[in-house]
Amino acid sequence: MTRKVELVSIVIPTLNEAGNILEAVTTIHEELTYPNEIIVVDGNSTDGTQDIVKSTNFCRLITEPRRGYGRALKTGMENAKGNVIIMVDGDGTYEVKHIGLMLDKLVQENADLVLASRMYDPNKAMGFFNFVGNKVITFCFDFLYSQYLSDTQSGFRAISHEAIDNVRLVESDMAFATEMLIKFKKKNYKMVEIKSTYKIRKYGKPKLQKFKSTIEIFTTMIKGIVNK
Repeated sequence: MTRKVELVSIVIPTLNEAGNILEAVTTIHEELTYPNEIIVVDGNSTDGTQDIVKSTNFCRLITEPRRGYGRALKTGMENAKGNVIIMVDGDGTYEVKHIGLMLDKLVQENADLVLASRMYDPNKAMGFFNFVGNKVITFCFDFLYSQYLSDTQSGFRAISHEAIDNVRLVESDMAFATEMLIKFKKKNYKMVEIKSTYKIRKYGKPKLQKFKSTIEIFTTMIKGIVNK
């Protein structure tokens, strides 16, 4: 459990996010009052994302040629120095101003993981089909693992570094986020949520492959039940 935030490592996976990444990292740098480091893990972008990150004097850039959302996050976490890790996308859709709220919650609740839930967003920027799909996946996860969460697919999380080091995560793509929750549940780690908001992407196209990712997520949930 996290009782004190000594250093926060913000891990941001990117792939062709030149239109969004500067605003995201600048907001974090200017708004976050906790001691922090910002790590951008880029999958060999071709649109200048890496140059933008390099132009800042407050980001550490890691190039990860192996594709996959989970692979990028694992690489960033392996290189993180903080006792708390924030994972968040670089597409500008998550409200990164809420990082402080997540860290406060982590300490107040002596929790191991805090999810930023988008299910209470009054603007419903997620979109109807993504919203419904998320609800179905979350319902199945909660039912199978006797856990109450409202947004298991949130990619915006505060995580104890000690806890993440104590689980073996093997998924390399979108199912990584679900696998994390499964492994944390099996370790009886405390997981809580804060209410957050979601924003429409300003530039570029989403990388999510909905059908492929949904199959992988449900497969991961089933494997978690079978492999006690």
